[in-house]
Amino acid sequence: MESREKERYVKIKLHSLIRHPDQDEEKHELTSTGLLIKKAGNSYLKYEEQQSGNSIQTIVKLDSKDALIMRRGAVTMRLPFVAAGERPGTYGSGPATFDLVVKTNKLDFTMQEDNSGGRFNVNYDLHAEGTLLGKYELTITYTEGNI
Repeated sequence: MESREKERYVKIKLHSLIRHPDQDEEKHELTSTGLLIKKAGNSYLKYEEQQSGNSIQTIVKLDSKDALIMRRGAVTMRLPFVAAGERPGTYGSGPATFDLVVKTNKLDFTMQEDNSGGRFNVNYDLHAEGTLLGKYELTITYTEGNI
C-alpha cells in the first residue's frame, strides 16, 4: 500500500451556482492554480483564493461517494458530502461558527485516464436549525500545469 504523497501543479476552474430562498440566483467563477495531491489512495485539490482582500486556503477531497471541502482563513468551513445522504458540517466567519446539515443530492468525480485532469461535481442543500439556507451546485475542473 502506497502512503507517500504525490503532488502535481494543476490549473483549476471552479463554477458555483447558488439559489437562496426568495433571492436571485448567484453565479461565481474562480480560476486558480493549485496542487493535486495523491495520498493514501485518495485525491485532493489544494488551492488558495482571495476574498475581499483576505486569503482562504481550500482543500477538496475528490470522490464520488465520500467527498469533503475544507476552507480556512477569512472563512472556516467544513462541508462533508456522502452520496445521496446527509452529514453535519460547519461554517464560520470571524468569531461566529454555525452548525450545518449538508444534504447531498448528486456527487460525481471523474479523472482522465492519463490522470492529467478531472472533474468534480456536487449538488447539495445546506440547512441550519431546520431551515433551508440554499441549494448549491459546484463544479471543479482541473488540468495538469500552471495557468
